[in-house]
Amino acid sequence: MRITVIGAGIFGMAAALELRRRGHDVTVFEQERIPCPRASSTDVSKVIRRTGYPEQTYRELVERSQHQWLIWHEQLSRAIYYQTGMLMVERDFSPGSRAQNNWETFGDRKDGIRKLSLEEARKRFPQFGLDQEDILFHDPWTGYLRSGQALTDLATLARSEGVQFREETAVTEIEEIGDEVRLRSDNLNAYDRAVVAAGAWVVRLLPELGRHLRITRNQMAFFQPKQPEAFDGSQFPVWSVTSQGEAWYGFPYLREGYVKIADDLKLEEAAPDADREPTEEFLERARQFVAARIPALAEAELIGGRSCLYTNTPDDHFIIDWAPSSQRVLIAGCGSGHGFKFSPVIGEILADLATAGQTNLPINFLRLDRF
Repeated sequence: MRITVIGAGIFGMAAALELRRRGHDVTVFEQERIPCPRASSTDVSKVIRRTGYPEQTYRELVERSQHQWLIWHEQLSRAIYYQTGMLMVERDFSPGSRAQNNWETFGDRKDGIRKLSLEEARKRFPQFGLDQEDILFHDPWTGYLRSGQALTDLATLARSEGVQFREETAVTEIEEIGDEVRLRSDNLNAYDRAVVAAGAWVVRLLPELGRHLRITRNQMAFFQPKQPEAFDGSQFPVWSVTSQGEAWYGFPYLREGYVKIADDLKLEEAAPDADREPTEEFLERARQFVAARIPALAEAELIGGRSCLYTNTPDDHFIIDWAPSSQRVLIAGCGSGHGFKFSPVIGEILADLATAGQTNLPINFLRLDRF
């Protein structure tokens, strides 16, 4: 089959790799150079976690994805996967809360999460400012992916395996005519199937989806500590601090030379072409948070930041399905801020659908008819 993928973010890249592995002719269109500097996938790091998902299906999918991430980690020229564990600082442990669900799901497993006393947590993670009201958990499974580096190296892998790339070539229109999918870009191109993995720009290619989606601009800040070794992944894990009106998370000292912290509240609505620079207001909030919650970073230099666009569905699940009234155009997107880690299994699902019209993997909760 001749299959095109529109968008060279991580969903599109995973689909292209899997389709090519199965022997199909694959062409990827990307509106900018790879890695696209405005794409959400090109952030420096993404959490890979199994916690926070009450749905068993998500847990199964992320564990399947982890297997492929480990293969890619060994296959690529640079390390992209770091299993640092995760410290979760919670305030709500009531029935039905995220913390309670995590504990019920993983607390009794041999490799499960541990509930820490305040004394244990302070001794193990002295960089944090913790208090009596905090409910503390540690999950050794969690880690992070070097997202931008992973995308760059996977594009190199895809090229070596025969995937064709059309960079700096924006697709402006998709049309099904007979048994073909035709794309309008710098010229007219025809394929048997198309996978639309255009991130926030999906609302322009498939405007009928717009009423279901909400794009938000989520910001991050980069701190350069005076003693980087204190924030090495062996001592300072991936972490989250969640309470009413507060949803911060962050990473150990990254190879880029800083500690990244970010806000996950999804409050600021934005357009696909929104400015990716952080606001001074956000950076000041980040300083205040660090002073209160990570005092070991309080004297670190704040060297900058970035914004990342989330394409959110009402239920925060992805969309993996055929476009409305189509059996040739697939939609792969709406990661809602947590999709990156699932991309290997999403690549499998898309390859199944594009070539066989169905998949054995559980995706009914990701289909469009749920709206």
